[in-house]
Amino acid sequence: MIVISAGTRNLRSYDAQLVFATQLAERGHDVCIDAASLPEGTRRSRTYEAASLLVDRADISPTAVFVLGADELDDPFLSTLWEYGLGSEVPVVATGRFEDQQAYLAAKAKLAFSLGREAEVIDLCQSQPRAMLPKAVNPLVAARAPRARPMGRTPVVTVALGSLETDEEALLPHLSRLNNRKEFRLQVIASGKQKEQIKSTAYRDLPVLHLTELSPVTFAHRSDVFVLFGQGIAGERMASFAINLMAAGGAVVDCTENRAIVETGAPALRGPESLMALENYLCGTVVKSLGQIGEQVAHSPWQRSIDIARLESAAGLPPPEPKAEPPHRKVVFFPTNGVGLGHAQRATVVAEALPTGTDVTFAAFPSCIPMILRRGFDCLPLVSRSDSHETPIANDILTYRRLQQVLYPGDRLVFDGGYVFDSVFRTIQEMDLSAAWIRRGLWPDSPSARIALDREHVFDRVIVPSEAFEELNDHYSFGNRIRIVGPIVKQAERSPQARATLRDRLQERFGRPFDKLVVSMLGGGVASDRAAHSQMLSALLAERPECLHLIVVWPNSTVSPTLHNWPNTRVVQTLEATALCLSADFVISAAGYNSVHEILYHRIPAIFIPQSAPYLDDQTRRARALEERGLCSTVEETDFLKLERALRDCLDGTAAESFRRALEAVELPEPGTESAARLIAQDWEAA
Repeated sequence: MIVISAGTRNLRSYDAQLVFATQLAERGHDVCIDAASLPEGTRRSRTYEAASLLVDRADISPTAVFVLGADELDDPFLSTLWEYGLGSEVPVVATGRFEDQQAYLAAKAKLAFSLGREAEVIDLCQSQPRAMLPKAVNPLVAARAPRARPMGRTPVVTVALGSLETDEEALLPHLSRLNNRKEFRLQVIASGKQKEQIKSTAYRDLPVLHLTELSPVTFAHRSDVFVLFGQGIAGERMASFAINLMAAGGAVVDCTENRAIVETGAPALRGPESLMALENYLCGTVVKSLGQIGEQVAHSPWQRSIDIARLESAAGLPPPEPKAEPPHRKVVFFPTNGVGLGHAQRATVVAEALPTGTDVTFAAFPSCIPMILRRGFDCLPLVSRSDSHETPIANDILTYRRLQQVLYPGDRLVFDGGYVFDSVFRTIQEMDLSAAWIRRGLWPDSPSARIALDREHVFDRVIVPSEAFEELNDHYSFGNRIRIVGPIVKQAERSPQARATLRDRLQERFGRPFDKLVVSMLGGGVASDRAAHSQMLSALLAERPECLHLIVVWPNSTVSPTLHNWPNTRVVQTLEATALCLSADFVISAAGYNSVHEILYHRIPAIFIPQSAPYLDDQTRRARALEERGLCSTVEETDFLKLERALRDCLDGTAAESFRRALEAVELPEPGTESAARLIAQDWEAA
């Protein structure tokens, strides 16, 4: 286990440890960072980046130690080094940028005192006399591994805004023009302030990333051209990005005001300082010549000064072995944890429609797993969010680690959910996955919706299951990756014989005859509390001995114990609610996507009580569209009097039969399940 440490404990040193450790891990080495070196105030993105690297002190068995920033060695670090109790067989390699020989000797003496022997100390000023950042803690090295450009796909151009002001006239319009060029795909690296400003404008669809959202290694791997603007280089991460990209034969375009990169002798191109001139320069000079540029960059003598192999050799590390190819490619579905299992159900319906022989597995939360297993799919269990976790993102970090273990480059990840978690976003980028997002519509106008759309650009396909009625099909984004399909609906047998058989089984199961069967599916109380509605329905139906009222609940739903006391009500936990609904005289349901479309396509009379929460789709709008066509009754969550009237109209009046006739007559679009499956199975590059 190779330990990556730093002479001081601060955010800058920690960043250097993360980047260098990631580079060695990418090379196939077993690398770790002492968890005790984690500085206070570490933010979200760095926490994810460190998730696979941090190891508790008691579990560390060093085979080699790298010390970064050896020109500054504080006492806590020297004490830690002594506590490791390293044997003479464990190499210790320290890197630093020393002002003079005296500083170099002082560092060697301090390390020798802590170790009881000499360490290998490398003065980076000797090998990198014109470093991009002369005071960098990061050794600013990279693996020299030129790769073919543009890697069989449209080149990716990454533009770092640096110190440019986003309110500068025409800056955002010019970025928008770049984003619409067919010759390349654009992504923008911005500071937190710059990103916030861009997302508050009409140009919020620009693919903007914060400079810490991904590691420099990942940025370099996902880019073919890197363009830097502003005054100088915006920190060690950006310098490391540039170096890693050039080491891989990519093109770096130095548009900085002070020629920060080309002045170091690096094989970078000198570009225009004005963003307004970048479009013609990229299209006319850079993108069409990536092959020739890569050849020149790969053969530059400068490459020797940044070769990570020198540090590996100093530590006696064996040459990295070629990465083993996965035995075959697979499709992994990741449905988020909807209370009604809507995401998981939609994902299983699509998975069942994939071509025979497709290797399919799922990664899902506990409430979804029984249904997925019943459908015949393997499932990687994930951990749900809990208030008992130390941080709100603890479970998603674990999800991130588990996804990394089950997926390989070349696999396909299919995400069905409303919010693109960090675990999904980072896994797709870091593992270079092809990915699809099954994204339902009717989003509320809320910050969470805008944040989710901000990450849409990491998906090769965005599959949008349409609503049954055209006025509900809002369009949130556009482009070749957006593919609209018909409603995705789980189909069930719909016949009078199957209906009669199940009603007979229910009479036998509950030991009582009934003339009318009422099924209610109001959710589990997380998005909206429906305990009062369930109690009211149970009370009204208690007056009717000819009725059987089944309250359908799902795993992990919150159910009031008092519901079990009503004479004509039974609480049923099932994953086959559709079959019960087909046997019912009418259904009382929330108005989620799956529920509404199953009721529509199976022609089941219904009363809808829409749920409401900032992160849910607009269920009221969906239910109203049906009500306006005479297909159902819609009751707002606070209108208990209307709920009572609607129930009596269905039991004693003609409402249920009226809904049934209208449902039989309404024309519905062709289901989109097969289309969605074809989009997932096809070769996206060829398409």
